[in-house]
Amino acid sequence: MKRTWKWVNSLKVKKGTKVRLFLWIQTLINIMIGAVLWLLVGRLFLPGIDWLICFMGYPAMFIGLLGGTLYLYNHEFEASH
Repeated sequence: MKRTWKWVNSLKVKKGTKVRLFLWIQTLINIMIGAVLWLLVGRLFLPGIDWLICFMGYPAMFIGLLGGTLYLYNHEFEASH
């Protein structure tokens, strides 16, 4: 998350836009990680589109969105001049 925040923070946009962009990117990254994990492991043992949605949805909501929100709450923002 730190690497993603550094990249988003380097963009020349408003603070609120940075926060929204960071949360979207973190959620999408975790959706992709879940899909890849399902393709590698779950497809053999847990076939079905419903399992793919679970593999993508739970990491996206808990690690991506909730984890990203907690990261931003604990993050100190730089004071703008």
